[in-house]
Amino acid sequence: MDEVLRDHLSTFETFFNAIGFKSRLGRLWGLLALAGRSMSAAEIARELDMSAGSVSECLNELKEWGAINSEFSSEHRCQMHTAVSDTMSIVTTVLRRREQLAVQNFKDNARSALKYVTEQYGAADPRVRTLQSIVTTSEIAESTIQFFVAASSAVPSDQESRLARVIRRMTAIGMKVPGELSRIRNGRVNKKTTGAVKESANV
Repeated sequence: MDEVLRDHLSTFETFFNAIGFKSRLGRLWGLLALAGRSMSAAEIARELDMSAGSVSECLNELKEWGAINSEFSSEHRCQMHTAVSDTMSIVTTVLRRREQLAVQNFKDNARSALKYVTEQYGAADPRVRTLQSIVTTSEIAESTIQFFVAASSAVPSDQESRLARVIRRMTAIGMKVPGELSRIRNGRVNKKTTGAVKESANV
């Protein structure tokens, strides 16, 4: 990996840490994403100056989140690892296994507190409005998560990425799609400058 790309590894660390993951997971995944080829655990340890045990732990955790693919290579006589090209699969896994559960627990607890306050202090109590707002907001969040998970899990057409499917579903129900994403349709990206269309790789 050249030095320009290596300088970008810190942004992967920062982002992963910001969304609640260990920063070293971001650095390792960033290395695989920017390397442009599969890498062995030994190579990763050498590139990132990490211990073999730490690399193994990170690889196992990234596998659990669906962030990497690992296959045994007879040529290299070891497992070779690559970052998944369809990053929407990572997002939906995180939403389904972490955020959705957290939102559901928060909603259930708020609903329980709302019931108690209403029964003990009456519907006019100021806490009722706040707790009801938490329940409603949580339900909206759950619906949004379910939408993205369902959209990305829909049966794809040939060469269609998860991201393209989500964007197609967003457009179908009238949701506003950001400018850059609005040009992605069924796995294709329209070039604004030439109007030409080329097949994009899985996102």
